[in-house]
Amino acid sequence: MPSTAGRVRADGEPGAPELLVAALRAAQQDPDDAAASLTHPFHSYPARLHPATARVLVDIVGSRMPAEDMPLVDPFCGSGTVLVEARAARINAIGVDLNPLAVLVARAKSWSGTARRREEFRELGHQIAGAVMAAGKAARRSGAEAPGLRKPQGFDPNARDRRLAAWFAPHVRRELELLATHCDEMRERDPELGALLTACLSAILYKVSSRTSDTDSTWVDRNIPRGAPARHFGQRVELLFAGIGDMRSNSTSQIVETDARALESVVRAGTVGGIVTSPPYAGTYDYADHQRLRFDFLALRHKDLDQREIGSRRSFEADPDEAHRTWRRALTDTIDAITKALAPGALAAIVIGDSNAQGRAFYAIDDVREALTDELGLVAWASQERPMLGGAEHRAFGDRPKAEHAILFRRR
Repeated sequence: MPSTAGRVRADGEPGAPELLVAALRAAQQDPDDAAASLTHPFHSYPARLHPATARVLVDIVGSRMPAEDMPLVDPFCGSGTVLVEARAARINAIGVDLNPLAVLVARAKSWSGTARRREEFRELGHQIAGAVMAAGKAARRSGAEAPGLRKPQGFDPNARDRRLAAWFAPHVRRELELLATHCDEMRERDPELGALLTACLSAILYKVSSRTSDTDSTWVDRNIPRGAPARHFGQRVELLFAGIGDMRSNSTSQIVETDARALESVVRAGTVGGIVTSPPYAGTYDYADHQRLRFDFLALRHKDLDQREIGSRRSFEADPDEAHRTWRRALTDTIDAITKALAPGALAAIVIGDSNAQGRAFYAIDDVREALTDELGLVAWASQERPMLGGAEHRAFGDRPKAEHAILFRRR
């Protein structure tokens, strides 16, 4: 979301627009405190909903749920921002995402282990980091044999090696593979803690790679010292341990790897107390590409995401008009699924933004309104203008400003 405040327009039932304006502006008024709290800083994730905005929306929706024992649901949970805020607010939550990496990270960030289990996770993480650092020192001794690379089951080792070789210096790759080996072994013995440790490994991969960032695949030369991956891994273990402890909540979260349009396979109709989510923006991001390096290294299967990712940038490259029609159908199907899941009187808050793809402007609020049925009533909306970057966006949007929208609905 924009770091500088833009003009906001809003309308709706008395009192509701002001709440949505506050949610949009929270990202500029409290940009660092919320983002640095709880488990939010644990793992980078492209275009996540700002934690400050999520916090306000969870309060709006969560405080008005028809029954306290009903869950709050995020059908596009990503790395779990809404789930973390729901847990902190002592609300049980369910997250859904088609991206296997998102599911891995969201489960780690919203984990509700006991104090004893948290300590066990922390101790195991530091033991692994120490063992990898010791192995690295031993490997540098004269005559020592370098450990082999992992060969995850079901993956072509030669193809995997070709895809990964350019991104990591040899000594970095060996350390990472050894960390991953320990995580894999732990997942065999203890799937819950093993998954947490794997999420910690995922969190450091780009930091020690030659990839510029999640959204920029440009190769960059980085001088990564020996032992740095193990140290970074231990730091992530500590960061996750502290963030989970800060939540101090007995609420729980459940994260399911599936399509948002299949929400009925996760929750029964009419049983959801509220929804807070941020669907993909049309033609803006390409998660299957952004996270391919992590998929390859961690051996995460992502075929479903490749085939069914909603609104991906790559889908707009060949035929923007057809891609937009496909995206609108997916948005309509998602809103239908949300409507069926909600209990009567329950609220749904959606944050979505306008986008520019292949020189065309796509206005998200128009698409959302067209997707509505009589069963889901519009309560209020707020639209904050976003700065347009470069001549292409100015030409695409013309006199109608590009904006980010927070929209509130009620199940009739």
